[in-house]
Amino acid sequence: MALVLVLAPGFAQAGFAVDLDGGDRLDVYEFGAEGDGPLFLWLVNQYGELETPNALIQTLAERGATVWRTDLLDSLLLQRSSDAIRNLDGAPVAALLDAAVRSGRGPIVLVTCDRMTVPLLRGLRTWQQQAVDTSAVAGGILLFPNLYRGTPVAGEEPELLGIVAATNMPVAIFQPALGSNRERLSQLLETFYTAGSPAYAWMIDQVRDYYLLHSDAPENKALDTTTAGAMPQEVRQAIMDTPNQLLEAARLLAVAPRPTEVAALDERAEVPIAPAYGLIERAPRPAPEYALVDARGDHHELADSLGRVTLVNFWATWCPPCVHEIPSMNRLAAAYDEGEFAIVSVNFREEPEHILAFMREIAVDFPVLMDQDGRVSGEWGVFAFPSSFILDRQGRIRYSVNTAIEWDTDAVRDVIDTLRAEPSPEPAGVRSRLAPVSANPGQP
Repeated sequence: MALVLVLAPGFAQAGFAVDLDGGDRLDVYEFGAEGDGPLFLWLVNQYGELETPNALIQTLAERGATVWRTDLLDSLLLQRSSDAIRNLDGAPVAALLDAAVRSGRGPIVLVTCDRMTVPLLRGLRTWQQQAVDTSAVAGGILLFPNLYRGTPVAGEEPELLGIVAATNMPVAIFQPALGSNRERLSQLLETFYTAGSPAYAWMIDQVRDYYLLHSDAPENKALDTTTAGAMPQEVRQAIMDTPNQLLEAARLLAVAPRPTEVAALDERAEVPIAPAYGLIERAPRPAPEYALVDARGDHHELADSLGRVTLVNFWATWCPPCVHEIPSMNRLAAAYDEGEFAIVSVNFREEPEHILAFMREIAVDFPVLMDQDGRVSGEWGVFAFPSSFILDRQGRIRYSVNTAIEWDTDAVRDVIDTLRAEPSPEPAGVRSRLAPVSANPGQP
């Protein structure tokens, strides 16, 4: 059945409220009330984008499912922010599950994406603690989940929130093959397995995170560069496949084994980690090797950096802060002789043709290496984009930064000049093998 991308007027069959302790309430909209299929409890995403999710909900209802859609942040009058989501406890979702169980429908499956998967898991565990019989709730479906305590120092592995290791109810993960956490899926699954959860995973080919939030004109400006504009065919196909995948996951979760006890929760691991922004000095350590081809087909290796200070920048064109810092990196590169300082950027999982087209619009005065399978980014421990590393003359990581900054500042130049003054591992006069940038670098 084709996915309908426009929600039919009046398709919401009913609206009702779920009362919470303290006088709050969740506003719930019900779709497909006459269906005899599973009951999906759809938690609205962090960004409040509803166009494509509503189309998916309509298709599920047409296939016999019932869907209850609720917006936790809107109902609780909270900001649409990562901090607000990480600080949500499990009580609202547990109350929603109680109401769903009383409705007599089932199996009951929670569904949400990105950071909203944190309150989903907390609510599932809170409900599990007070439930006499857990069989009515099949589990949760986590769409490109972000279950980490926060953004670590660039190059360090992120820590999962404690709720992951305390979840033993069944869960299913929908992981985009081009998503930023693709390489961490095994670790996430292993954590669920260790807790006792019969966790499952679907790999969604050819798409990135947030593909289910695609809209011609997103309401939230944070999604402008990731999900805006004409829908690519691979995204359209992935969205059309999603209702079948959700129904299949619901059937699988419904027959999965149930835990006999609630898993223990390490409350200390539930505390978010404050992000470490700016240029951070690191204990010297050798940078991971790489051998990549740039967008123009030239070969580059880490050894090319020996003898000079090098800024290695990991980025993507869909990341607005990444694009924002390119001009200041251009100015920084121009301030030094290329034998003393250079910038090398590593693009995450995009195509050379796309990068060349980007460079026709935006001047990039340094090589753009193509990390098309994400392996090098994973080996460098990149979690957030952009992430950057400053290497000394010996090819050791000395500083890192996990966000965009203005690079042509006195503070950054002081760091570079200090590293330039250190001994070089190469004899004087030896030049890097890296080809000089062209006289007109903005043109491929």
